[in-house]
Amino acid sequence: MIMLGIRIVATALLVFSLFGCHHSPAALHEDRFVDVPVQTVTVNGADMGYRVVGQGEPLLLVMGYAGCMDVWDPVLVSGLAEHFRVIMFDNRGMGYSGTGGADSMQELSMKTMARDALGVMHALGLERAHVLGWSMGSLIAQEMALESPRNVGKLILYGTAVDPAPVVAAVERLGRLSPEEFMKYLFPAPWVGEHPDVFKRLPAPAIPASPATVAAQYSAIARWQGTSERVRSISKDTLVLVGENDPLTPPAQSIRTAELIPGAWLVRFRGGGHWLMYQNPATLARVIVDFLTVDQNLLHQ
Repeated sequence: MIMLGIRIVATALLVFSLFGCHHSPAALHEDRFVDVPVQTVTVNGADMGYRVVGQGEPLLLVMGYAGCMDVWDPVLVSGLAEHFRVIMFDNRGMGYSGTGGADSMQELSMKTMARDALGVMHALGLERAHVLGWSMGSLIAQEMALESPRNVGKLILYGTAVDPAPVVAAVERLGRLSPEEFMKYLFPAPWVGEHPDVFKRLPAPAIPASPATVAAQYSAIARWQGTSERVRSISKDTLVLVGENDPLTPPAQSIRTAELIPGAWLVRFRGGGHWLMYQNPATLARVIVDFLTVDQNLLHQ
């Protein structure tokens, strides 16, 4: 397990030298957020970097494994920011966020990262925000809704899971891939054949990911106990998003998540992969906005 963990970290760092924490100018269309100054707040002993764009009800975006806030697709963010105050931040130890010390990284878990995300909200004076989590970020978002339901509005889980085994298997599978093989995992091959220029839109690195941080995130994923026995208690309006050709977070897990959370919406994208936000970000934004602006409770009408 130790050697596999090291290999996973190495692969993640090599991949994120191609797919990293900053958008190069050539990679952007409708860039409306990467020039927004990064601000910091101190949360649980760590300085957390964040950006805010747009106006309206707050919507917190929670990034996934080995990624940082600039990895969000700019068209998606722009579409969301037309309707909401979008808050992006870097998880502890990633991008513009500090570690808070070696001890805190050794103890990193989904719950501690959920508390960090809630801490960012509180530091910004937000009593309540909608939450969108991608991949590992969706696991963090679940823990946020379970730990502090009064602070979470609607919940969007993109590329998610409730059982730990498929998540650990996916991360371990990444560790067995070369960077070139990993790039083939980003999008389904038939879709890439029709959109060969998509790789030109991917982010380029600015702040290298720390090996120690990526290793800590891997350990947090490996220790995660899942939420299948707990998510039934989530009373939030919940949207589950997944690409039907996602090789990293199996669509069956998203289906199971939607089945377990009362009243959850499930939207599956045909031909979509784990990185479906780069395949059709404008459509993804419209789906999210529709969900966030609809009142699902007919008793209120």
